[in-house]
Amino acid sequence: MKGLTLTMVVKFTGTPSMGEGLGGNINPMKVLPTAMGDFAYLSPSAILKQPLMEYFVREKGWKLEDKKNIKIPEKGKKDPIQMIGYADADPHADVFGYLFTDESRKRKSPLGVSYAVGLMDFKNCLDYRSNLGLVELSEAEDNRGQMIFQREIDMNYFVYTLNLDLQRIGREENEDKNKKINEANQDDKLKRVQAILEAIPYIAIHRNGALVGTLRPHLIVGGVFEKKFPYFIDSIVWDKSKHTVGAKAVNDIIEEYSLKSDDKNMLVFGLHEGFPLNGKVNVNAMLPKKAIDSLADFIGKNKDKIWTAKKSSK
Repeated sequence: MKGLTLTMVVKFTGTPSMGEGLGGNINPMKVLPTAMGDFAYLSPSAILKQPLMEYFVREKGWKLEDKKNIKIPEKGKKDPIQMIGYADADPHADVFGYLFTDESRKRKSPLGVSYAVGLMDFKNCLDYRSNLGLVELSEAEDNRGQMIFQREIDMNYFVYTLNLDLQRIGREENEDKNKKINEANQDDKLKRVQAILEAIPYIAIHRNGALVGTLRPHLIVGGVFEKKFPYFIDSIVWDKSKHTVGAKAVNDIIEEYSLKSDDKNMLVFGLHEGFPLNGKVNVNAMLPKKAIDSLADFIGKNKDKIWTAKKSSK
């Protein structure tokens, strides 16, 4: 068991990801033009990484402390905030990676997240808004300061893939001040992996004060496998004529790679009632959150196989 991969479909209504404002009053969606149509998309940071970090701080108590695991620039300086903790001791440095040029230290995140792309093509609808309510409550004369602006809006399913390298969790790849490469203990590694899985169904996305959706999956397929590979990243295909996602593409991946659940692998499929799936996936279906929870349990029961038990070097 070396890699965890999950391909998930979530739903948003509103403006989940916006480009830079144009002229101060237009908020455009990020849209990918293709021969098949225009598709709204969200960056990995917008879809998961930033909300995930916020979840860890808010719900898990993972701290970001100046001079301990991050470096905050002095007031008046434009240096970026940088991670300075080590992956064995600091979960943020472990999960999100870092580049700290002063010490020539870098760590690629073991958590890979794809772009989230809309399944249905973008229809370019506009939402007209203004700050009239705020103006009327203020003492501004003649409606001074009133601003009308446009915001593109979409109601769509988005599909994205999460890939986690279990072998790299908790293992620092740079020498510490004593010229040692340290590694977190087995239980700490497990806690970090389970925290990632726990967070997925509970993350909500807000834009401009509006709740536009959550990361609660409507469909999920993936699992824990011997090979580190995003098997299902291109298997969720929208059929325009039937307005459904086809099960055949998912079944083809399962058959082609001989994916199954056994003592070394776990394949899961989750589906919410009402999701437009055409056909049946050849895996026993459960609710998406239950599928994620079952993966967390499986990793917990097999932690000795995933990470060789050793004493912590901290």
